[in-house]
Amino acid sequence: MYAKAKQFGGPEGGEGALRTIMGTDWYRLHPAVQARFLHEPAVDEPVLYEGVMEKVHCSKAGWLFAQVTRLIGNPLAAQRGRNVPMQVHLIKRPGHGGVYWQRSYFFEDKPFVVTSAKRENAKGQLCEYVGFGFGMRLRAFARHGALHFVSERYFWEVAGVQIPLPHWLSPGRTHVSHTDLGHGRFRFTIAMDHAWLGRTFYQTGVFHRS
Repeated sequence: MYAKAKQFGGPEGGEGALRTIMGTDWYRLHPAVQARFLHEPAVDEPVLYEGVMEKVHCSKAGWLFAQVTRLIGNPLAAQRGRNVPMQVHLIKRPGHGGVYWQRSYFFEDKPFVVTSAKRENAKGQLCEYVGFGFGMRLRAFARHGALHFVSERYFWEVAGVQIPLPHWLSPGRTHVSHTDLGHGRFRFTIAMDHAWLGRTFYQTGVFHRS
């Protein structure tokens, strides 16, 4: 259990927050990846990335997880698709700690929007929050110049205390990667793998800053 979370990057505006969390591993990232994650957006200046998700997939078990988690803010996309246009807004909200990531999928039938917030807890550990206090603790590291986030534990936070959730109740271990492709482009990939149910979600696509 952990104490109440603090603002991701601190009150000075968040410069170098991820760099501090990663330590020496930060310097193993590609310079373009460092540049994208070195500064947080300003309150009145959100950052927009646009691209195409070449593949959006969920298994039958993943679809069930997506239906259940609609109660806490739709953090999981139940749809499947190929070459799905997508926008990602990085937003700083007045009076709220962390950076909000708003991902908009433009499926043919209707758009689907997922919003989460990344911020540190009181121990300086990186966490990602969805709705009603649910979230996951993340480990960030570099591999071959790419930035990786891997979930270590899902939790429910009540009154600033994080209560660990059983692994089997989650959609699986989450692994997100950000790989620079040159010319301002990067590949974003997310995979979720459950110990019993196998791969529940997989998405990959190429993006650029708008």
